[in-house]
Amino acid sequence: MSLLPVLAPHSPVALAYGRLGDVRDLTPSLCAIESAKAIGVMNKENPRKAARVIAGWLSTREAVWWAALCQSQLMEIPGIQPETKILKAVIEWVRQPGEATRAPFNNQQMKPASVSLGHLVAAVTLTRDSLSPVEKSPVPCPAGLAHRMVALSVLAAADEWPEPGQAACLAHFLELGLDVSDCKLPWQETAIEKHPGLRHDTNPIKGRKKLGNIWENW
Repeated sequence: MSLLPVLAPHSPVALAYGRLGDVRDLTPSLCAIESAKAIGVMNKENPRKAARVIAGWLSTREAVWWAALCQSQLMEIPGIQPETKILKAVIEWVRQPGEATRAPFNNQQMKPASVSLGHLVAAVTLTRDSLSPVEKSPVPCPAGLAHRMVALSVLAAADEWPEPGQAACLAHFLELGLDVSDCKLPWQETAIEKHPGLRHDTNPIKGRKKLGNIWENW
């Protein structure tokens, strides 16, 4: 499978962003800064690019998990019909990544109506080794494609939140991404080996400061 490992906090922003985008989108002065030092400022000044950096910095499984957490927040929007079956299938892939858990997405009934969830499903399907349907003529699947779709899913999910709360929703999603980077929201306690995250004061015991958003009470 085309799965990428998590990066280190001191990895330059260009390395994380470059997994899923063109580093020429960033200023030269930003490219060489350590991801953990830059992400706090980016969250405030350019949150949409910050989402891409987080998506690129996380491992593939962590990135998909982050987007799944963001999707779960949308279930609280009045009038939205939650596509829980599809989201549960994504989470099952995170728990046990492989062809067996990716195969259900070949079913037409597993095509979501939500744009953001559709991007997330695409992220899972793009973890395969080949893009070609012909087994004897494989076309290697670039590993960064899944991370790109994760970023698109997170950004689209924030855009699906009703105005005027979209900016606050994206800020919350970025905090969730930082929590995942700090190993504070694992899909199961022994799922992955603990590693340093993107927060300077990463401490697995210390809780993060609440932003006052309604989502933090769900």
